[in-house]
Amino acid sequence: MNYSDTERVAAILEKMGYEKTDKPNQTDLYIFNTCSIRQKGEDRVFGQLKKIKSWKQANPRLHVGLTGCMVRKTSTKNSLKEDKDDLLRKPLPGVDFVFNIKDAHRLGELISEAEPRLEIDNGELNLSGYEDLGLDDYLKITPKYSSPLIAYVPIQVGCDQYCTYCIVPYARGREQSRPLADIMRECEKLVENGCKEITLGGQIVNSWGQSDLDLKNIERVIPEFSSLPEKFQKEPFVYLLTQVDKLHSKGLNRLRFTSPHPRYFSDALIEAHAQLKTLCPHIHLPIQSGDDQILQKMNRRYKASDYLKIAEKVRATIPNCAFGTDIIVGFCGESEQQFQNTLELYQKIGWDMCYLARYSERQGTVSQKAFPDDISRQEKASRWHRLNALLEAFALDYHQKMVGHTAEVLVEKYIEETGECEGRSRENKVVQFPGAPEQVGQILPIKITKALQWLVKGESA
Repeated sequence: MNYSDTERVAAILEKMGYEKTDKPNQTDLYIFNTCSIRQKGEDRVFGQLKKIKSWKQANPRLHVGLTGCMVRKTSTKNSLKEDKDDLLRKPLPGVDFVFNIKDAHRLGELISEAEPRLEIDNGELNLSGYEDLGLDDYLKITPKYSSPLIAYVPIQVGCDQYCTYCIVPYARGREQSRPLADIMRECEKLVENGCKEITLGGQIVNSWGQSDLDLKNIERVIPEFSSLPEKFQKEPFVYLLTQVDKLHSKGLNRLRFTSPHPRYFSDALIEAHAQLKTLCPHIHLPIQSGDDQILQKMNRRYKASDYLKIAEKVRATIPNCAFGTDIIVGFCGESEQQFQNTLELYQKIGWDMCYLARYSERQGTVSQKAFPDDISRQEKASRWHRLNALLEAFALDYHQKMVGHTAEVLVEKYIEETGECEGRSRENKVVQFPGAPEQVGQILPIKITKALQWLVKGESA
C-alpha cells in the first residue's frame, strides 16, 4: 500500500512542477512515506531526519514532509500542536508538514502554509480535478508508476481486523473497498500502456467487498451485486479476480495480490489459482504464530490447524505453488514451548519465503496497553535465527527443485556489470541469466541451471 501511495504522491508533485532527483542532499522537497508496523521503520525515519538537518542548513529551500502510518492528522509546523490522539504526539524537529495520505491532493496548500515566503504560484500547480477529492477518493489520483511492466493497484483502504500488535487500523481507519469500476479502469489503462503484471493490494486484500462499511452499501462497490451468482456474492474478491483476469486477452500476463488473511482464504480462492489464466502460483499468507494461545492474544481469530488445512489444500490444488508467510517471534508472554509450536508448524508446511519480525511495541495498540513486552532482546534474536535457519533450508530446497525445469520469466532489468538479465518467474522467484538490454520487458522461457539461496540462475531455453 505504501509503495502504491508513493506513486500517487509522485504524480501530485509532478503536477506541481517538481522533478524527481537521485541526489537527496540537493533536493528542495523530501517526503517520507512511513510504515509503523514495526519500530524499525520509525527508527529509520528518525535516523534520516538527523542527516536532513545538515542538508537544510546548506539549502534553506529544502522542505521535509511526512506521511504514511506515522501520521493521522494533516498539519504543518505552523499549525501542528501536541495531540495525545495523534501518533506523532508533537512536532518533529526538521519536519515542515505532515499529512494523512488521503490529503495528498492538498500538498501545494500545505507547503505554502509551512513556508509562506516560499515562491509557489498556486495558479501554476495544475491540480485541476483534484481539488474536490473527498477523504476516501485519493485513490482516483492517477499514479506516477515506477515501472511500465509491473504495477500495484490498491483495492481497499483501512483495516477492521484489530490485531493487538498492529497500529494500522488506528492510522488508516475503517476498512472500505474501492469500487470495482475504479479498479477496472486503472487496470485496463495499465494494460493498454503495456503493463504485464498487476498486483492487487490492500491491508486485508481478500476481504474486498466484505467489510461492515461495504455491506451497508455493497452496490457502491459492485453495482451488479444483486444479479451475481451466489458463489460470487459470497466471494466478492474471487469475482474481482475473474474480472481482472479477462484482461488476459488484452495483454495482461500475470495477476497477484497482497496481503490476504487466513480468515478469508476460501476454497473458491484456492480454486481460482487453478482456473484463472493470469493468477500466479504464488501465495503469501501471513500466519504470525503457530501457537493457538499466541494467535488468540494477537486477535488473529483462527487456529494453527485452520491455517494448516488451507496449506494442505494449496499444495493439493496448485502444483509447485510458491508459498510464503509472515511470523512474529517473541510476542508478549511467548513461552519456549509456544515458539516450538511455531517451529513445528514451519517444518510441516515448509514455507519457501517468510518475513520474520521480532515483536516490538507500537504505541497505542492493545498489546502495548494490555501485555508486558517480557521477552528479552537476546531471546527474540535467538528465536529469529532459529526460524531463519528453517527459512534458508526450505528456500534453497524450493530453488533446487526448479533446476532442470523451464521458468517463464518477465525480464525487469539488465545488469551491465555481469551481462545478465534479471526478472521473476510466475512463482515470484528471482531468475538471472545471460542476456541483453533489449530483452528487458520480454517474457522468456528460461531453463534453470543453478540454485542459490535467494535466487536461481538459468539460460535461454
